[in-house]
Amino acid sequence: MGRYGLNAVRARNERNGPDTEQGHDEVDNVMSKLARPASPVPVRNKKNIRRNSHDINTEYSEDDSDENNVLSKSSPPAFSLYSDELYASANATFQQSDARSSRNVSQDTPEQRRINTSANQQTRSHSQLRQKLPKEKETTSCQFLLQMLLMLLTAGIAVFYIGYYPSEPTKMNSIYDKISFYSDIMDLGEKYKVKDTSILQVRTGVATIFEKQDTGSFIFAYNSKSNSFNPTLFNSFVEDLAATASRFLRNDSDNLYAVVDTVKLKMQTEKEFMNKYEEAVARTGVMLVKDVDNVPSEIAMAFHYYCDEYSPLVRRSAIFFTLNLAKCSNNSDPKSTHEYIEKCLAKKWSNVGEDRIGPLLTRVVNIVVDVTSVI
Repeated sequence: MGRYGLNAVRARNERNGPDTEQGHDEVDNVMSKLARPASPVPVRNKKNIRRNSHDINTEYSEDDSDENNVLSKSSPPAFSLYSDELYASANATFQQSDARSSRNVSQDTPEQRRINTSANQQTRSHSQLRQKLPKEKETTSCQFLLQMLLMLLTAGIAVFYIGYYPSEPTKMNSIYDKISFYSDIMDLGEKYKVKDTSILQVRTGVATIFEKQDTGSFIFAYNSKSNSFNPTLFNSFVEDLAATASRFLRNDSDNLYAVVDTVKLKMQTEKEFMNKYEEAVARTGVMLVKDVDNVPSEIAMAFHYYCDEYSPLVRRSAIFFTLNLAKCSNNSDPKSTHEYIEKCLAKKWSNVGEDRIGPLLTRVVNIVVDVTSVI
């Protein structure tokens, strides 16, 4: 047995130490030693082994690490993950992708390049705008403060001027309300010694015109043959009433009422009369017709339109007439002053026509203020 190297085997085993886990065949027979596999790829069973939840170390386990797996160390060069061929292939793929991207950019249409340029410009403009916003806000705040200071300074000067230098036009243009009008009308009654009933007729009639935005007529009857008649006092009384009513109806004391002097009338038709005084009545709100009994029949029908309550020629207007009862000669004894005046004017305007004289008198002889016993 020493012929086949038994002593050499023993010497090697003694140097390596005893192996308790694996036995060795000491038979000096070369054929008895295990043969190494000729191929690194083991022959596996076609049927896969089903693994349990707890791994069991087997001879053919696929979960062994690379250090214990002999097959991973004996893989052929064609399957190496870190081979030069794989690196070269990846590098070539990257270069091809980069080249395609460059070609796509160079092949963009002019419209696409214009859109990209516009987007870049908008981005830059937004960035510049964000930088300018704080400065613009600061400038706007300064301007606002300056404007507020100027407004406060102007308001202070205006208040100082109005407080220490009151002007007469400011007082005259103040609102003339109903209370002031009532007070002034009653003061006129006391001043001229006119009965309260007559003054109340004027006050109520003018206030109704203002509220309804229509018109109304007033006849102030006097008697020139009366011993107590004072023409100057009578004219002053009627003119003061007309001025007060005009101020209330138009709320403007600068415009005086329109006066019609019947003695100097030169119009020949009612249309001429209407056109002449319409604008003045619209501006002042009052027309004073002195001695209406002197108005000819050809012009009398103009008062039909001025005194129409439902469709007046000028809305919110008062028509004042004066009438001298001494010029009316009636043989019959009238029951009232109102009826007496209607018969007097019907006789004066006999040429108007029977079909029109009735409506005309109804409109003209509306409110009668009798001052024959006072003035």
